[in-house]
Amino acid sequence: MEKMNRHVIKIFGLGGGGCNAVNHMIKSGLTGPDFVIADSDIVALRRGVAPVKIQVGVSTTKGRGCGASAEIGLKSVTECLDNITQALAGGDLIFLTAGLGGGTGGGGLPAVARALTKGPKPPLVVAVVTKPFSHESDCLPMANKTLLELYQCCNSVITVDNAKLESLDPDAAFLKNLKRGNDVLYRAVSSIISIVDTPGEINVDFADVKSVLTHKGPAIISFGEAKGAKRASEALNEAIASPLVADASLAGAKAVICDIAADSRVLVREVMDVNQKIRKAIGPKARLFFGLVIDESLRDSSTMRVTILASGLANSLALESQPDAEKKIAPPKLAPQLKSAPPKAEPPRLNMDVDSLPRPKPDIKVARPMSASESRPMAAEGPAESPAAESGAGAMMAGVGVAGAGAASGRLGGPKRAIRPGLEYPEARTVSTRESGRAVRSGQALNQGVSAVNNNPNYYESPPYIRKPAD
Repeated sequence: MEKMNRHVIKIFGLGGGGCNAVNHMIKSGLTGPDFVIADSDIVALRRGVAPVKIQVGVSTTKGRGCGASAEIGLKSVTECLDNITQALAGGDLIFLTAGLGGGTGGGGLPAVARALTKGPKPPLVVAVVTKPFSHESDCLPMANKTLLELYQCCNSVITVDNAKLESLDPDAAFLKNLKRGNDVLYRAVSSIISIVDTPGEINVDFADVKSVLTHKGPAIISFGEAKGAKRASEALNEAIASPLVADASLAGAKAVICDIAADSRVLVREVMDVNQKIRKAIGPKARLFFGLVIDESLRDSSTMRVTILASGLANSLALESQPDAEKKIAPPKLAPQLKSAPPKAEPPRLNMDVDSLPRPKPDIKVARPMSASESRPMAAEGPAESPAAESGAGAMMAGVGVAGAGAASGRLGGPKRAIRPGLEYPEARTVSTRESGRAVRSGQALNQGVSAVNNNPNYYESPPYIRKPAD
């Protein structure tokens, strides 16, 4: 029977960080993939244990390294790009690993990724990279720039933040801390390979992995392991809350693989608990692939392992790197505009007695009583008028004159004078422009009202008219 062709997996490490990661994978016992490393530092390259080694930048660096310069690293890789693509040819799944921030790996890895994805049938290219430590803050802008380039030319990018390693165990040996970072890279790559190569009761094949990893942009892979009665929930919580994977959040993922490994005594409740919690975390629209592998070597310890691979996460670096003018900012949500009320119609002019009109409460200011001598001069002003004239047009002109003065100044200024000689005005009030205008418009009513007041000595002038107390 003819043996069916299996998928080919290759792992490529570029620069000092990439070579160290590949060497650690080989020493940890990872088998199956083809390993290739490349570096501009000939001394570091010779220490590598990978079967295929490529020296880059022979004419540019002469084997002395790039001196943490991304430009020199890109130039060095470009010189030997054909040799790299030939060594990686024929791979169905290719992992690219490097340390970002400058040098050979940070400068040249995007060029390798672009060269691999140009062909008519490009392989599935997944970058697994590390970001600088916190004390390497000067390298962080270059690392973010390289990440943006990798998001565009790789199918998925898995990032391990070295700055988070420092907070895990500050008192640990530094070399042990470095090894922990390489362990994360090793487990990330080996877990994907295990999902693809290990047959399960519920199998996740290469096509499923390819379907998940083809969503360009950030991706995460995390894993958890627990024992005992609550092993399912504890293993899942450890996988979701992995502190080593940068931006490890399932929210917004477009596709997720959940692979569970346990012995044959695994319960339905445990399996459903893991999958339901993942579904709740990713939402109802994301694709979820579930795999179950029975491993009897886990029976004695009653251990369960959960591996989560998610892709299509939101790219937070893309918006931060754009100039302010190019940032796509969603327009603010405006409150619904209410229809403006139609303008109020002008009230009709009423021909009625002034006393019957509604009046606002007057702003009354107390003034001293006027003496008879102060009120007398008004009677001396101008020629004497007959009572008939006083009750007719003359009284109207006097009333209009008082209202007009109030409209012009907004109030009656100074002590009030009597319209009729002999009347005293103990109160002074503010007359608004609206009142004055309404009084002028109602000419006939004003004439009648003023005449009624002038002809009745028992009323004061200021409305509302108050009956004069009897002596």
